[in-house]
Amino acid sequence: MVMDMKAEQTLFQIAIAIFLLCSLSLGGLDQSGNFNAMNMTASEFSSLVPSSDVQSSFIDTDAPDTASADGGMDMAVYSEEAPLATDIGLLVPSQIQSNPPKYMYYNGDYLAWNSFAATFPSNRPGLWIERAVGWAFYATLPLGSWTEQLIYVPQTSPVTMYEIYPSGYVMRYNLGVVQPGYYYIWYYADSPGRHSSIFSTNNGFSNAVIIDVYETRNIVKPIKPEPRKECEANPLCDWVNGQCLCRGLDDPEKKKCEQSANCAWVDNRCDCYMPSPEPEPEPFNPAPNPVAECEAKGCYWANGRCNCMGLLGGDTDSGDNQGLMGGLTAEA
Repeated sequence: MVMDMKAEQTLFQIAIAIFLLCSLSLGGLDQSGNFNAMNMTASEFSSLVPSSDVQSSFIDTDAPDTASADGGMDMAVYSEEAPLATDIGLLVPSQIQSNPPKYMYYNGDYLAWNSFAATFPSNRPGLWIERAVGWAFYATLPLGSWTEQLIYVPQTSPVTMYEIYPSGYVMRYNLGVVQPGYYYIWYYADSPGRHSSIFSTNNGFSNAVIIDVYETRNIVKPIKPEPRKECEANPLCDWVNGQCLCRGLDDPEKKKCEQSANCAWVDNRCDCYMPSPEPEPEPFNPAPNPVAECEAKGCYWANGRCNCMGLLGGDTDSGDNQGLMGGLTAEA
């Protein structure tokens, strides 16, 4: 009798532990109370999901054969601070199409956004996790941290997310009927080991995302920026529909920069250049002034010519002057 009671207590403790683990998975969807979360065994998951769909979904995830024990080079972009409670467990519309990332992983390679958009089938659901290099199918994540998963829903459809835990049990989340488009959802690393995520729509199953949750944190991590908090910290800005909209006065530094003819405001900084030196002016050469030149000789200007008197020691510039001098000599 005592042994039976101890066995029952042990089973009860195990059940409570599993419940607590489940309540934290995938960013705590079941904590919000908005979605139906269900704990499934591996066999129940296998009977619900065709094995062929699961196998094809795990192709080309770029994950190593065994779970990573540290962050390595594949760390997700994450935050140790929990997101806003109102964002946990919600599919939030993503602005990825108007503000595309540098790379998207697909078909075994990282593609630039334009190449990805032209290659990825528009009728296929997709799932990714954020890394510094871009959105990927595989990442490592420290225990107790948060990151974002990106999903693409090709058409209006019920969406069901599955998370396969290292121990083999599966959490199923019914996310309701979702309109077509890109969304992100917060993911919480609640237990160490290899986790797998996959979701289903009327179009079939998405690709799988594999996350290796590790306990050591001895590697410098790429810190997840929190644009909403930064935006709301600015009294001139508001967070509206996933974007930061600001209003108010012009930036005084920008205004001062643009007042200079040698500066321009580029990438939120003042970019100035040295002006080219102006050419030195040529020396002033005034036009000839015969009147001034005449008077400088002690002569006078009359009738359009310079008239000089020999008695004054000046040059004689005309025959009249010479005649006058000759007359004076004769009379003497």
